[in-house]
Amino acid sequence: MNDNIVLLLDFYGELLPKSQQTALDLRLNSDLSLGEIAEEMGGISRQSVNDFLKKGKQRLIELEEVLGNAKRFLEISGELDDIKSALAELPEEHSERLTQAVERIRGILRN
Repeated sequence: MNDNIVLLLDFYGELLPKSQQTALDLRLNSDLSLGEIAEEMGGISRQSVNDFLKKGKQRLIELEEVLGNAKRFLEISGELDDIKSALAELPEEHSERLTQAVERIRGILRN
């Protein structure tokens, strides 16, 4: 579940209130405890941190349900992996240019 939330945070984090975004980032990407996050966020209560995390996760899930960007990203990435695997079976002189194209598309998806 946290892997999904991390992906959703990457996609939609900028759409969250700063407090929710910061709390989720510190929890998921820095692996800080509630107390450590509270301290980093200026000495707020652990309950406030917990509320920010809960509301932030819920909002990320809601955004994904409406927009579906993370799901599409994962589907396209999977298809690119399949294409790259199939290209590996071709002679190198035929597959090199196509493999580079797949990698360029993958780079576009990551940006």
